[in-house]
Amino acid sequence: MDDKQLFEQTLSAKLKEWQEKFAELESQAEKVSDQNQIEFYRQLDLLDAKIDLVQQRLAQLQSAKKGPAIDAIKANIDGIGTEIENAIDSAWAKLT
Repeated sequence: MDDKQLFEQTLSAKLKEWQEKFAELESQAEKVSDQNQIEFYRQLDLLDAKIDLVQQRLAQLQSAKKGPAIDAIKANIDGIGTEIENAIDSAWAKLT
């Protein structure tokens, strides 16, 4: 398995984890205080959009040839992944 395939496999697993966390956050939304609900749902919308964006980048990566294009896509995915992790943490904080 080459680096690209390993990255794709790891990313696919991460996407599944993020989708599960998103679904759990969505199911817990009623626990958010009234004053935080608008912000919470806004965060969920942004989180959903970022997860969709990573799915699109994964599709681009799968069809990309070796070279600089792959490195650029990976870097973009890594940045979005960090944003997703931060958004998940922030949303969980609103539940407690």
